[in-house]
Order: sequence, then structure tokens, then C-alpha cells
Amino acid sequence: MNYQNWYGNNGQYYMQNLQDMRDRIDNQMKQYQQSQMQMQQPQIPQINQNFQITPTTNNNNEIQAKYVNNIDDVKNTFVMTTGLFVNKEMNTLWFKNVNGDIRTFNLQEIIEQDEKDIEIQRLRNEIENMKGMIMNESRITNVDEQIADEKSTKLQSNKRSNAK
Repeated sequence: MNYQNWYGNNGQYYMQNLQDMRDRIDNQMKQYQQSQMQMQQPQIPQINQNFQITPTTNNNNEIQAKYVNNIDDVKNTFVMTTGLFVNKEMNTLWFKNVNGDIRTFNLQEIIEQDEKDIEIQRLRNEIENMKGMIMNESRITNVDEQIADEKSTKLQSNKRSNAK
């Protein structure tokens, strides 16, 4: 078979066909690489942070603070500086120093009152004081009446005994 006639002059058509196939393969490889790059997750930049593994004891005024469940957690916690421990209900505070001494405090929320609330509370206190005074006065009058009744019965009994 005469390849020169089949492919044209000096294999020019054959060479052109090969070049087209190479171009298509190159284009497909570029598309494949681009799709692979798009599917890759973006690189996360490195974060430079310094973590302090052990606490420093340079400053004696530092205070550790921590939430705990009970006093046993406070006893089992090692402190290198003064430590404050609060339970999750926020009603008990433990103060632990470096020596291991623990002091316990009960916490109570103080609600600040405005002038109207203060005046209402003052009036309530006055009413309670007056109730107490009235109750005390009624007791005194009851006692006075009892004493008067006792005196009158004694006088009546004395009069009877003197009359005989």
C-alpha cells in the first residue's frame, strides 16, 4: 500500500492529524489538572501562637479562678497562686492560698433598689413596727385587765371574810 497517496504529500495529513490529537490530549490534561485544583481544599494558613504550658509565678498578685462542683474539687486542685473557686450555682465561693488553706464564703446577690423601692420598704417596716406596738399594747391592756380582775376578786373575798 502506498502511504504517500493515502496521507497526502510526504505524510503531511498524517502529521497534522497527530498534532491535532496531541493538542486535544494536552487540552484535556489541562482541564483535568484545573478540575483537580478546584476540588482541592484551600490551604489553611499557619497560625503562630505561643501557649503557656505552666503558669508563671513571677507576679504574686495573680489569681486563678475556676468553676467547681464541690469542695472536694477545690481540695484536689493544685494552686501555684491564690485561687478562687465558685460552684456553678454561684452561691458558694472558696478561697485557696498556696499553703492549701481553704476559706468558704456564701454568696448572695444584692439587688440595687431605686428611691421608690427604698420608700416602699421603709413604709412596710413602719407598718410592721406599728403592728408590733399595737399587739404589745393589747397585751399590756389584757394584763392590766387581768390584774384589775384579780384585785377585785381579792377585794370581794376580803370583804366577805371581814363581814363574817
